[in-house]
Amino acid sequence: MQRPQNTERQTGRAASPLFPVDTRVRRVAGACVALLLFALVVGGPRWAQSSPTSELEFHSSNPSLNESFQWAKRQALYYLRSDGAIGPWYEAALPGRDAFCMRDVSHQAEGAAALGLFAANKNMIHRFADSVAASRNWAAFWEIDGRDGKPSTFDYVSDDDFWFNLPANFDVLDAAVRMWRWTGDNSYRDDSRFQTFFRKTLTDYIAQWQLGPDQLLTRPRIANQRQVQGKFADSRGIPSYVEDSKDFIFGTDLLAAEYRAIRSYQEIAVRPEDKALAFHLQKSADAIQNILETVAWDQEHGHFVGAIRKDLSGYGSGDTFALYFSAIKNPSHTRGALAHISDPAYWKQINTEEESYVPFVLFRYGKPEIAYQVLLDLADPKKPRREYPEVSYAVVAAIISSAMGIEPSRAGDNYDVQTLPHSLPKTDSVSVSSLRLRGRVLDIWHRGSGETRFRNREGTAIRWMAAFDGTADKLRVNGRLVRASHAMTRGGLAMSFVINTVEPGATAVVTTH
Repeated sequence: MQRPQNTERQTGRAASPLFPVDTRVRRVAGACVALLLFALVVGGPRWAQSSPTSELEFHSSNPSLNESFQWAKRQALYYLRSDGAIGPWYEAALPGRDAFCMRDVSHQAEGAAALGLFAANKNMIHRFADSVAASRNWAAFWEIDGRDGKPSTFDYVSDDDFWFNLPANFDVLDAAVRMWRWTGDNSYRDDSRFQTFFRKTLTDYIAQWQLGPDQLLTRPRIANQRQVQGKFADSRGIPSYVEDSKDFIFGTDLLAAEYRAIRSYQEIAVRPEDKALAFHLQKSADAIQNILETVAWDQEHGHFVGAIRKDLSGYGSGDTFALYFSAIKNPSHTRGALAHISDPAYWKQINTEEESYVPFVLFRYGKPEIAYQVLLDLADPKKPRREYPEVSYAVVAAIISSAMGIEPSRAGDNYDVQTLPHSLPKTDSVSVSSLRLRGRVLDIWHRGSGETRFRNREGTAIRWMAAFDGTADKLRVNGRLVRASHAMTRGGLAMSFVINTVEPGATAVVTTH
């Protein structure tokens, strides 16, 4: 979650262009961390007391990577809850607050899915979707108290006076679709409450917050301010996750999240009325992407700004979110954004939460060497505030989904799951076991960047897309040479692949040699 510099709200964030905090907040953060460490030392970790478990196992021939995963898994499970009144959930906010926030959950869901925390993901995403209301201009509750399921008093006074960051509805919508892909659970797509959330977010929410492409460039910063005075009078609908100033009308992250939400919705639109809305929204998605790549692009410095002022000038960096939401069309802009976030001058000065997005993005866009540097930095025992829940979940996701390149397919694909090892040294190996995806239990092993072994331990047959960097004419499938197909990665790099059906209990091996 995000915190401003000038309200009474308290946080543990470190200062950065994206998530700033003031000196008073840092004192509160220090106290929170001290209390947390005291609880760990004196009372023992909560994960040990309640014994939450995950079957997921990861092993690497790289000791540092192994240690990073083991810490991340243990830390993530520490925040899992299953004995309260609202059903399973995990902390996705400041530690000790017993709450979960829209941005944090949307980001943590990928790592939670890898750990098999499907019930918690669905419960929290469902509660956000269920909370949208006309009285809040179709905004959901930004942060929900895990003890009673009500809006957190740290962020909510009334429907006229509450904290909200506008990318959040779009972020949660995309997270719901990603979890639908991962689980195969069609209730993410078909449940009437999710349907209401999707349609309201992409119609009334966009209209009332003036987020359509014909309104964005002239909108006020706060479009629906209900009170001149109040705890969150000037924070009821911040048009970004950026919070360090009030001189902008929208953020690049808002554009990227809105674009991705529309594209994700198109994937799950199956009823005639949904298909009609998805078709209608395509023009909006194209126009939003154009604003992103023109207004938000800093031609002089070769990257995306983070916040756009009323005069359409900008400042900061919006590169990570533009890449995270796969909202960039121009290949040269993709390269510029990647170059910007790959520079230690960027990722070493941002705060821990913002940094937690970076390795996931760098792996996905073909920058594994730097991705490993950032990943190990996040998991370093000396890292300030690495105990923030988002960090451990992000490390799990970066290793399983990104470093190992394990991704569920999208609607209409002719496979179910893809693997793509990301340029590991030939002498290194990584493996994951007991990974649950769409009702199957999978064991996957990469040796370097040229060999993958895939076992379908439980469940029905699965179509596996075994992909590798480069343009190989043929790949060896279970010892037999097979002509390879070719495609491009998100980062514009060539990859070669074959698709195999792996029966239950069977193992397949694909190599580049």
